[in-house]
Amino acid sequence: MKRREFLKTIGMTAAATLSGRLQAAGTGRPNIVLIMTDQQYADAMSCAMGDRYIKTPNMDRLAASGMRFKKAYCANPLCVPNRASIFSGRYPHEHGKQINSTRAIDPEEFPNIGMVLRKAGYATGYFGKWHLPYPFKKSTAEASGYDRTFDALDFKIAAPAIAFIEQNRSKPFFVVFSLMNPHNICQYGRSQPLPDGDIGPVPTADKCPPAPANLEKARDQSDALEIIWRGRLRAKYKDTDKRMFAPLELWDADDWRKYRWAYYRMVELADKEMGKILSTLEKLGLEDNTVVIFTSDHGDGIGAHRWAQKNMFYDECSRIPFIITQKGTTKTDTSDFLVNNGLDIMPTICDYAGAKVPPKCKGLSLRRIAEGARPARQRDYVACSTHFVQDLREDGKPIDLQGRMIRTENFKYYIFDQGGQPEMLIDMKNDPGEMQNLVGNPDYKSVLSEHRKLFSRYKTQSGDTFSKR
Repeated sequence: MKRREFLKTIGMTAAATLSGRLQAAGTGRPNIVLIMTDQQYADAMSCAMGDRYIKTPNMDRLAASGMRFKKAYCANPLCVPNRASIFSGRYPHEHGKQINSTRAIDPEEFPNIGMVLRKAGYATGYFGKWHLPYPFKKSTAEASGYDRTFDALDFKIAAPAIAFIEQNRSKPFFVVFSLMNPHNICQYGRSQPLPDGDIGPVPTADKCPPAPANLEKARDQSDALEIIWRGRLRAKYKDTDKRMFAPLELWDADDWRKYRWAYYRMVELADKEMGKILSTLEKLGLEDNTVVIFTSDHGDGIGAHRWAQKNMFYDECSRIPFIITQKGTTKTDTSDFLVNNGLDIMPTICDYAGAKVPPKCKGLSLRRIAEGARPARQRDYVACSTHFVQDLREDGKPIDLQGRMIRTENFKYYIFDQGGQPEMLIDMKNDPGEMQNLVGNPDYKSVLSEHRKLFSRYKTQSGDTFSKR
């Protein structure tokens, strides 16, 4: 090949590459990747808790180039309710999902993120766990919101997701990468096989992480929590005599140490799959023009107050990992800004995409904070809801008990619709393990009054009709 032809070829190749990147940027719009795990509590990352008991290099990689929000909470600590909130940007009491029901909601009233971004010109793909109240299997892109969907075990979803990214690298794309783990801890608690990846034999307790410092129940806790606790001990798995949940009252500290070891291994499995997506973005030269948002739908009790799985307002269940990163654009830091991932992901993604936020969404875009600027407005609180229906009463019928939580800068207030003393007030600054209920403490009378007023304001502003029975 002659020098002139060689230079021409190189120039055309470079121009094509640059054109592809410019085209992907569109009018300055980045690609967006939303990575979700299932049932991961906020501190279950080595960037948050150190690497002695867990190693998550890919989650750490995101934190190393982005903003990690340390006070991020879910809208409901259960799969479908919070996933429905994340993708619609609405409270659970608005879209009507307070339990794990995937019965369809109105897409006109509650369009999901995929629908909004498809309308804005993005190629949309969803890979992994769905568990949303929108049609999925055999549905059209208009009905699901996604041009490409693929639901499979965790170790099978990276390949189609990568193929989608490669096929759509020349235009703005939105990819959801939705992992099941560490949700398999539910199977571990029931001594069932782990479908989304083997973790190997559990070592002896002395080689496992320590039991949680807040292993025991809170002092002076609401009797509503005891109703739930007793109901959970009676709950059975489907139509069998097997326990639905981990044997809370039978396990000692060593059992909870093993539970935590297993849980951390499942988080590491999820981290490994995340790395495949992040490496693809790097290999294709898309890191600078791709916003990655990482979160989870809710956490897990991991033995705090002898609790396993979710539903509870404990921080282990309701506080979740939340990182926003765009290489070279986001600030590398941590933030104490109060986040509700069920409300804030929709407006944040719309902000980056240049898309219109659907009406009635009450969340905030976190883009300014992620890029190191002051928030557009301050936030006094975030709210969370729960509804217990799987647990059984003494007569064998399901418990039907609801609750609401208000999290402020330094306190957490929750109230249930049943019980003689349905409230909890926790000083999260001095008691992060939530070991003492302060409702009856006269020194906190004004704090309790303030949070009752905030709860009333939340109900008025959000249209929540919750009330004590």
